[in-house]
Amino acid sequence: MVKLQGGEGASNPEGYISTLPGSSVVFHWPRNDYDQLLCVRLMDVPNCTWSGGFEVNKPKSFHVNMRDTLGKCFFLRTEISLKGATYQISFTDTDQLPPPLRIDNMSEVPIQFWQHGVADLRLHTEVKAVSGLDYACDEPTLPPYITLTVKGAGSSEVTADMNFFKEYNKLYYENFIYIAATHTFSQNVDRKPVGKRRLESCAELVLDVDPKTQRVILRKKEPGKRSQLWRMTGTGMLCHEGSSPPQSKPAQPRPLDTSLVLDIAGLAAVSDNSFEPLMLRRPDSRRSTTQTWYFSSGMLTCGLPRLVVQVKRGIAGLYDGAEVVLGPDSGVELPGPEQQFINQKMRPGSGVLSVQVLPDGPTRVLQISDISQRRMMWSSSSTEQDGSKEEEQKMELEQELEVLVNLEEGLGVSLVNKVPEELVFTTMSGVDVHFTHTAANEVLELSIQNIQVDNQLLGTTQPVMLCVTPSSVDSGANDSGPALQVNAVKVPSKLMLTELFKHLMVTAQRFTVIIEEKLLLKLLSFFGYGKAEVELEKLDENLHERPSEDTGPHKHYYFENLKISLPQIKLSVLPSHKLPPDLKALKGTLGFPLIRFEDAVINMYPFTRVHPYETQEIIINDILKHFREELMSQAAQILGSVDFLGNPMGLLNDVTEGVSELIKYGNVSGLIRNVTHGVSNSAAKFAGTLSDGLGKTMDTRHQSEREYIRYHGATSGEHLVAGIHGLAHGIIGGMTSIITSTVEGVKTEGGVSGFFSGLGKGLVGTVTKPVVGALDFASETAQTVRDITSLSNHRLTVQGVRKPRCCKGPQGLLPRYSATQAEGQEQLFRLTDNIHSEFFIAVEPIDTYCVLISSKVVYFLKPGDYVDREGIFLEVKYDDLYHCLVSKDHGKVYVQLTKKAENTSSGVAIPGPSHQKPM
Repeated sequence: MVKLQGGEGASNPEGYISTLPGSSVVFHWPRNDYDQLLCVRLMDVPNCTWSGGFEVNKPKSFHVNMRDTLGKCFFLRTEISLKGATYQISFTDTDQLPPPLRIDNMSEVPIQFWQHGVADLRLHTEVKAVSGLDYACDEPTLPPYITLTVKGAGSSEVTADMNFFKEYNKLYYENFIYIAATHTFSQNVDRKPVGKRRLESCAELVLDVDPKTQRVILRKKEPGKRSQLWRMTGTGMLCHEGSSPPQSKPAQPRPLDTSLVLDIAGLAAVSDNSFEPLMLRRPDSRRSTTQTWYFSSGMLTCGLPRLVVQVKRGIAGLYDGAEVVLGPDSGVELPGPEQQFINQKMRPGSGVLSVQVLPDGPTRVLQISDISQRRMMWSSSSTEQDGSKEEEQKMELEQELEVLVNLEEGLGVSLVNKVPEELVFTTMSGVDVHFTHTAANEVLELSIQNIQVDNQLLGTTQPVMLCVTPSSVDSGANDSGPALQVNAVKVPSKLMLTELFKHLMVTAQRFTVIIEEKLLLKLLSFFGYGKAEVELEKLDENLHERPSEDTGPHKHYYFENLKISLPQIKLSVLPSHKLPPDLKALKGTLGFPLIRFEDAVINMYPFTRVHPYETQEIIINDILKHFREELMSQAAQILGSVDFLGNPMGLLNDVTEGVSELIKYGNVSGLIRNVTHGVSNSAAKFAGTLSDGLGKTMDTRHQSEREYIRYHGATSGEHLVAGIHGLAHGIIGGMTSIITSTVEGVKTEGGVSGFFSGLGKGLVGTVTKPVVGALDFASETAQTVRDITSLSNHRLTVQGVRKPRCCKGPQGLLPRYSATQAEGQEQLFRLTDNIHSEFFIAVEPIDTYCVLISSKVVYFLKPGDYVDREGIFLEVKYDDLYHCLVSKDHGKVYVQLTKKAENTSSGVAIPGPSHQKPM
């Protein structure tokens, strides 16, 4: 059970909302003057406090950390997604999910940590020595910085950024030593002094310093007394802590020039059989022999040979206040009790801790270890890794699956809608798949040498929708790789709802994309774009109060490295002039018009993420958002390529390329050709845009005829012929505009209003139609010049793989692809002047002619390549047929078609067309 709202501690504020497991509630911000941050707490956990506030204004997923009054952490997984215009926040358990952060204290001292910037002392957490703790940020709005310190040791502080995997500054803590008389520390802790006399074996005497004389004496060990604490430097000096001012937070070892070190009281060396008292002096390199100490065989010795620290009078000298001296050793193998001195650490460990952030799958681990133990840990971990590798190799030999798939010719995918008509045909050639499954990992290597998506709509001027951009001469072998490469390595996961990937790399070549508006709208309709908008308007207001079916925990995906590279797209957009009513309605829901432009070069940065751990929906939305932003950042490139400005970017690129050829190779003709190409291309686009704008004022019939002329010019490549036809069509249309428009106005609208409406349109058309014809002539002529001066890299030479599929057989079902049927369907489309009024049934060559059967007409065609209806020598419509007879003669089948008589003199009633069905 979860409570929503903001609060402090474990109390509930006014206006909080509670929700039961498996249920959902509607939430709105009760006050706008507060920060819009959401807090939660668990109602079934005693004394559970409110979590830190988190934002809910963008899709993401994260762990929420709540605590009880004792500081114990409780986690909830929070997933924020955008459903229509509503943010949906889902809370799930974290039993099957790894923690986002973990603190591994591998040192011998307790560590205290807190999120940097959190002032509440109740959120400071202790991690005991040699233990770990799962953690999530207490304040999700603050950056994931964690501050560390050694608890109760006066240590320094280190702040680590959990987003960067590296080693941070060392963590220092005070770890001084006591120099103890070994004999005064009993091995039997239960032994107690008897009577008034205190046994020397329980005295626990250590080296201390008399503050007046600076002489070294024995005193009872007192924990924390600074005059009894020493620190050994790297050069062997014993620095006295009590003679230096205390440090609140030691960031590094204290410099020697502020300390006093252990030395002898005399100026000269100790003579034989004499004792020299010990005292404190300033560090002096000239006295290095008496200021350098080391522990050996249970004794404390200096740089002089056979001299050890001891007390006078043997074992009787071990008492509180006794003077400590430097004298000769006993010479025996086992020293006497008066010469036995050892070091006792104030705290365990070396006093220097290493702090580093490491990844452990989706968990980011803050590891604290003693600097002296790191080499031992590394050596042991390496041997463990070697052993685990051997075990993995044994398992791999036992369980291994390898799949190799090589499709040199590739495969094709045809997309057919419910009309039915084929929309696109995707071809992938040179497909190479290598999949390996072992106990240690799963490896997928996929490469596709070439990818092409063809526009299969009948009558299109752009047969290719997507293809690999042909490499130019200057690019060399950089573009010779496969069109698409996918490399993925997946490792096994112990958690049910987590998929772990070492890496996922998707690399694509440069692509050319030509978007025709009609095809785009049909594809959107095929994938249900318009239906989603309609269903959104019909949503029930009480929908959010009912529990949804997908409220369960979602699977999460973790990637050490995720990279999707789509370096460059050469984009073209071609609006369509005639759209059916359903596509017009769909176009209105897009919210933006499509502007015509060609060859806009869009360079995009790759999508890269390091160590993401999210749901599939969030990762996909993040990828789409990245490339959408990259596309919007190239708005200047698109604006510079639009037709109504004459494609200035194309002109600039042509001039730049021509000048480059002139400088590199001294090619003057190349400069002239490039400049001519750029100028003619800009002129053709600018004139074509003007003619399209003026063409909207003309009547529908004239505009249809004009589009038909331009379509034939685009498909046949005879732009000059199309320009002459367009000019003649415009002049004739202007001369007859008043008569034709007036008659059409009377027919459509009727009466006087239709007469004057048609007359007005005719007067306008008298001027605009010749002007539009002249602009069409100029545009087509400029395109002719552009095509003549085009180089190989200016023109997309990729053609469609095959003709559009015939999607409706004689029985009305979807047949297998047939090249003969596809050619017959395309021929029927040309015969019907690009009008989808009838569908193709069959085509059959007979002797010197060809019979083409459609759903309405049987065409008898002359041999040869004829354009439009010139090849028809006989056309029989089904409405004109009386009956159809099938006869056989000498193994041949004959079909006899009998047409209706014009007038029946015999008076026999012949059934009308409505009773006749084609056979």
